[in-house]
Amino acid sequence: MEITALGQSGLDVNNPNKTYQLRAVPCNYTGLQVVFFMYVALTQVAPGQDIGFDLQAEYEEALRI
Repeated sequence: MEITALGQSGLDVNNPNKTYQLRAVPCNYTGLQVVFFMYVALTQVAPGQDIGFDLQAEYEEALRI
């Protein structure tokens, strides 16, 4: 829920210097890292949900590793 709320105000996925904080997983994350978190979470609870990013190949590679 926290990531979804953060994403509603927009995430700068192309700027590695812009970071976001998550209370649930304390640290600073880039917008792209936050999108990856969102993708993995939704893949677990709502497979096939479109988040506007196609990260299926990266997700499958991470599972393979």
